[in-house]
Amino acid sequence: MHLKLSTLIATGLLGLQFITVPAAFAEGVKPADTKPAETAAAPAASDTKAAPAETAVAMVNGIAITRTQLDSIMEMVKRSAPGEVDEKSVLDDLIATELARQEAQKSGLAERQDIKDKLKDFSDKLVLNAWMQDTAASFKFTDEELKAAYDKRVGDTPKFEYKARHILVKTKEEADALLKELNGGADFAKVAEKASTGPSGPMGGDLGWFSPDSMVPPFAEAVSKMEANTISKEPVQTQFGWHIIKLEEKRDVKLPDLEQIKPQLQRLLEQEKMIAHMRSLRDKADVKVLLPETKPAETKPAEAAPAAEAKPAEAAPAAEAKPAETKPAEAAPAAETKPAEEKKQ
Repeated sequence: MHLKLSTLIATGLLGLQFITVPAAFAEGVKPADTKPAETAAAPAASDTKAAPAETAVAMVNGIAITRTQLDSIMEMVKRSAPGEVDEKSVLDDLIATELARQEAQKSGLAERQDIKDKLKDFSDKLVLNAWMQDTAASFKFTDEELKAAYDKRVGDTPKFEYKARHILVKTKEEADALLKELNGGADFAKVAEKASTGPSGPMGGDLGWFSPDSMVPPFAEAVSKMEANTISKEPVQTQFGWHIIKLEEKRDVKLPDLEQIKPQLQRLLEQEKMIAHMRSLRDKADVKVLLPETKPAETKPAEAAPAAEAKPAEAAPAAEAKPAETKPAEAAPAAETKPAEEKKQ
């Protein structure tokens, strides 16, 4: 039997369906299109025959493989592997899957405790997911709730985007020296190419357009206070080092209309209502937490050495500390990202 790899992959994706619903071939129904209340109980395997409305395309030890099932697999294969699909090969794969399923049922593995545990776990998750989807779908939102969610979303969205360059160095002394050079008329891009340790250095420190919430707070705050086509008056310190910033342009952010983000707002409200619903269920439930209470470890403050015994000469002064040893230049700061691609809608 020659089986194409694409059909094996597609059938493997549906293998769980064949194993967990062994009567599916006989019933000849598509799970996605069938309402549970309308699905007839599965007959015994020995008496199974294709439903009158279905056309059997193969019989495997008396079990029917229907046209509906074959067409369903064919569609999956076409989506996963575009091109000509050999229907006979797909059917051969379905037959192999059914033979394997029948042999698995005869093996007695279904009685093994670890298999039972996994089946129960799968069943529990399936029912839980269905319950969560049905519960979320039952929540209703008023126009006022949607408008309030929209106003909050828009209110949290930055009103401006910025286009800037920057020079990143390790120490304030380096930054001060470069700032003096720039104030003397040096070209910012050329200085950035020569001196910046950040990833944007080879590009003249160009950061492109970005939203302030894509930057670390000190950098975003400094940019928001600058005027277009100016250089920061003082170096700006972040966890990555010291920055000299040149703001080239500034523009208003076009905020989306309520209808544009209505689906996202509805999902957000669904989440909030689900959380409230779960809290309500817990408040009404008889819940006993049986884990023993743990007390936070008591930390004794370090005993300070008497002033007379201190040896200040042996302590490195602050000026001699070396904070730059963490190599911040190798880490891409948030300010280095391409904010235009991460812009919130």
